[in-house]
Amino acid sequence: MRRARGFSLFELAVVFAISAILAGMLLTRLSLYQEQADMAAMENTLGILRSSLALRAGQLVARGQARELDKLLTINPMDLLAQKPANYAGEYYSPQKEKISPGNWYFNRKNLLLVYIKRTGATPHANETARYAYRVSLINSLDDANGLKPAETSVSTTMDGVVLRKVID
Repeated sequence: MRRARGFSLFELAVVFAISAILAGMLLTRLSLYQEQADMAAMENTLGILRSSLALRAGQLVARGQARELDKLLTINPMDLLAQKPANYAGEYYSPQKEKISPGNWYFNRKNLLLVYIKRTGATPHANETARYAYRVSLINSLDDANGLKPAETSVSTTMDGVVLRKVID
């Protein structure tokens, strides 16, 4: 009878190769999930900022101060939040983009832009920018939140609110 002595060297190499392939696939997938979670967190912050901006505009209109809506164009939207996000880097007049790490927000005071620098993960897209810039804009009864004109037109020229719109930086 032949005695069993454990794994042969070849069997051990096959197990290591399969383990390495599976680990590589797992790391790629985890990187993709991290990128998706990062984008979801960015969208969540944008939703909170848009709600805060709409709330502030509603307060001004309710107080009869609708003419002061244009003052919201010069504010940093992060200042409307009770607590700023942990990944908010602050306000800059001349931001050095390479010094602000990916995954962070900053406000460009000179251009009045709120900018998010996206983390690039395992799926770098050639047509996708790594920076997202937003600006506070006024809307009136002729505009909708996306800047499109509705089918029926109105002669009203009053400002009805503000919106945080994506711009090309």
